[in-house]
Amino acid sequence: MKSKALSVVALVVPLAAADAAWAQQSEGGFYVGLRANGSIVDADDISGQGFTGSIDAQNDSDTVAGIAAVVGYKWDYLPIRTEVEGGYRFRFDLDVQDQGAPLVDYETNLESIVVLFNLLLEWRNESDFTPFIGGSIGYARNDADTDRVVVPTQATTSKSNATDNLAWGVMAGVDWEFIDHWSAGLAYRYIDLGEVETGTFSGGDGVSADDYTSHDLLLTFTYRF
Repeated sequence: MKSKALSVVALVVPLAAADAAWAQQSEGGFYVGLRANGSIVDADDISGQGFTGSIDAQNDSDTVAGIAAVVGYKWDYLPIRTEVEGGYRFRFDLDVQDQGAPLVDYETNLESIVVLFNLLLEWRNESDFTPFIGGSIGYARNDADTDRVVVPTQATTSKSNATDNLAWGVMAGVDWEFIDHWSAGLAYRYIDLGEVETGTFSGGDGVSADDYTSHDLLLTFTYRF
């Protein structure tokens, strides 16, 4: 009888420990965080309106950085997190030329305000590391400040224009809970921020790109209440 009791205890204790570990991993609640991104960005399908010659994209790829605030909720017994992310992405130098006569250079500084809803699916386990995949959808406002430079004379005209876009992305990464309530996350995200437009200058000319895309490396620090 005693040996049977010991056998039951030997069986129940590991199961209870495993259950406690899962419960700890699935403990939910609200959290807040700060997210930084380093990104390689591209402007795709560039076109020129009112050009007198061929279009030449002098610089349609760049490295940029950004910062965002995150408010999220980790669900108790569903392996998901939901987030609202609001951030600012710093300058992307987009340079396009009209190769006609005269040669005209369109030098654009592009900055973005982004608000996203993120849905993340987690692989919870007994370790402090939680892999996840997810998706993002939301709003991107791309602000373009452009200097139109007539190269032979250096005559310069400046213009600002903003476009409002649907933004979407996919991501994968891992969170590390390095101390109670505090986590650090590292992830990759591909995101499409929509269109870019310089607006139309007085001569009826301008530049646009159908897709502003970004490959993001995300570093996030969060505090869970």
